[in-house]
Amino acid sequence: MTARFVVGALAVLWTAPGCAGADPGSARLVAIVTEVEGSARLIVRGRTQTPEVADPVEQGAIVALERNARIVLTYPLSGLIYELQGPGRFVVHPEAVQASTGSGRLARRELIPALRALRIRPDGTTLQGSAAMRGASEVELQAEGPRGTQLTPDAIYLCWRSLGSQWTYRVRLIDDDGNVLFETRTLDSTFELPDAVQLQANVPYLWHLQATGPNGQLVDAAGQFQRLDPRTEQALQTAESLSPELDATGRALLRIARQQQGIAPSGARHCSRDRALNASGSAASE
Repeated sequence: MTARFVVGALAVLWTAPGCAGADPGSARLVAIVTEVEGSARLIVRGRTQTPEVADPVEQGAIVALERNARIVLTYPLSGLIYELQGPGRFVVHPEAVQASTGSGRLARRELIPALRALRIRPDGTTLQGSAAMRGASEVELQAEGPRGTQLTPDAIYLCWRSLGSQWTYRVRLIDDDGNVLFETRTLDSTFELPDAVQLQANVPYLWHLQATGPNGQLVDAAGQFQRLDPRTEQALQTAESLSPELDATGRALLRIARQQQGIAPSGARHCSRDRALNASGSAASE
């Protein structure tokens, strides 16, 4: 799905998370790597790659494992987990994994309900992002947030890297119909949306930032985010309460779920005013 936002005279095309590259001819992603040990390879349409945790796996891929190597593939939609041990080759089918050659072992188990309720997508950790849309000379505006602000009680902080004390910023919040819901100007490089701005759950919003420099330079950047619905929020809280009891696959799936929803890991800090003003790097919310 590609949402189109019209920002003044600037047309911004933004591909919703999870849909990037999902054209009719693209391969179907069916599983996610949730554990990997030893020498393992993924052979996908003739190309070989080294798998890592959170990598998506498409149907038809071949998993090649050397002796003592091990990989776990999770099918989040069907709720099945396959543990593969080498040596051998295995074929990834739409709803199962099949041993092909070698003396390796294959075991199957089911995903616990609390993790399946997270509704993880099989496309791995496609993070919400930001992108420089237009610039002047070598100036690049780096939009850093919002991140980790999707839980209902949390404030929405928009963050970007400061371009200097002589720059000013115009911030706009835009819905997927192109309507400007909120607009303001600031000298800071972080901004909290006021409580009066009511955001619906599971609805994409674009925030658009325009920086004006001392010589009339104009630089634009944009990013997308959305609030969680109560069901997803409750599912995350339930899964997190089980965190001490989860195995490596369970912990990986919980991290992937948080990343797919744009929620920062536990212990991450708000993009604070001080950090934004001194341009010390990207910042996240708790």
